[in-house]
Amino acid sequence: MVFQNDRNNDDNNNNCPNCGSNETESGDTHEHCSNCGIPRETLELDPGFVPTNPNPGAGADGELGGAIGPTNDPFYRRLDRLQRRTTHSGPDFIDGIVRELSDSEVGLVAVRAATRIIEAANVEENLGRKRHSLRGTPGISKDDDRQYRQRIYAAASLLILFKHRQENSVHSLIAEWQLAKNDVLKVKKMLWALVRSKLSWLTNANDDDVRARAQEITLYLTTLRDHLAAMEDRATAFVVYEAAQEIARQMGEPVSEGDVQLHTDNPVPTTDLPPGAAAGRAFFEAMMQLGLSREIIRELHAATGFFNLDSFVDRIGSQRRADDAGEEA
Repeated sequence: MVFQNDRNNDDNNNNCPNCGSNETESGDTHEHCSNCGIPRETLELDPGFVPTNPNPGAGADGELGGAIGPTNDPFYRRLDRLQRRTTHSGPDFIDGIVRELSDSEVGLVAVRAATRIIEAANVEENLGRKRHSLRGTPGISKDDDRQYRQRIYAAASLLILFKHRQENSVHSLIAEWQLAKNDVLKVKKMLWALVRSKLSWLTNANDDDVRARAQEITLYLTTLRDHLAAMEDRATAFVVYEAAQEIARQMGEPVSEGDVQLHTDNPVPTTDLPPGAAAGRAFFEAMMQLGLSREIIRELHAATGFFNLDSFVDRIGSQRRADDAGEEA
């Protein structure tokens, strides 16, 4: 409380016009007469709390946080570098991959799907910190090497989409960017391992038509196995059967529960074949790799009579004869 006294008795004094008292006290907004309480003079508004930084850092831009000035202390210099890295707001490695995808003109749908693959993989592992032994282009600059790696990731994510029957121009993009095929396949394999259990929309393993195809292929493989067991022996037949299952998967075919149906790396997708033809190719290829004679392959083909395999069996026979001639030479 503040009291003021004014002893002047002339007409220009500050006495209360209501009661004549010359004593006042400060309220929230006005000076009040201490005797009768009427408002006298208005007080200046309180500006409130206005924080200021008495020691702004060099180049401060008004954002929250502080800056470490020049120092020779190794600890604070390391702290300054750490702070700069953690507060850096420029485009990062993932932003560069997304930019390459956007600039590739593969289409908005493919860009969005590939971006989801990249972001999901980056959650599992920081892609910018991964260092691959990529072939790349010898002698390129650091910036060009960074762009090469970003394009490898962009192409690998598009290739994953292509493998899962989402058409895009990834193969022409690989050629345009002059990417090493082995680099793309290596990163694709790594990305797929990171995201295959995270992005359910990528897999078609639970689709009714995929599961039905897997059951049909398994039925044909089992028929071939049983006929071979009758011709040779049970142990040989089961070894060939297991090898044929793996070959079918490499062809992009579903064989058992949980398998997916993919595009193959071959120019002509084998997944367009009827199930019997796909199973026959895988089984006869397994027989050839395990050293069974072409006569047994022909005999098994004749016994089962699956369609669309005559030319394939003839080609296997020609290849075996060429291999035998090469060994004799």
